[in-house]
Amino acid sequence: MRKWLAIAAALGAVLGTAAQEKIPARQMNVRQGPETVFDRPPAEILPALEGAAATGENGRVGPELVFWGYEQRDGRRVFFFACAQQPELDCTARVPAICLTTTTVLAATEASGSAVRRSCRTYSVTAPGDLRPGCDDRLDGSASLAVGLVSCG
Repeated sequence: MRKWLAIAAALGAVLGTAAQEKIPARQMNVRQGPETVFDRPPAEILPALEGAAATGENGRVGPELVFWGYEQRDGRRVFFFACAQQPELDCTARVPAICLTTTTVLAATEASGSAVRRSCRTYSVTAPGDLRPGCDDRLDGSASLAVGLVSCG
């Protein structure tokens, strides 16, 4: 009996690790602000961003979740995020990857925004002034997004 419990515990640990490995690592490569996703200011979506200043510390967790850094009026640094809700995607599981350490969710809700599908090629010919060389953007229109505010640390 103990042998089976040990095997079950080991299998659970392996499966738990495998599930965690499916979450993409955060990448700090987002240049576009939330105005490319939403047709209204972030403070109208999440009132906690009223008076906050963008820090330019923007990134993504996979292609579905994007986040933008802000400094609130009281000096606290937070991240405003948006995640495309899809049946095969768990936005809640990706949110903790926004921070390098502990992620604390301060607010979470839903909002409509524009979803853009981007396909990029490794090698491409570019013209001067190309914003995303080798990438084609396709606007998927309005989508329901999970949005929220997190703090790190």
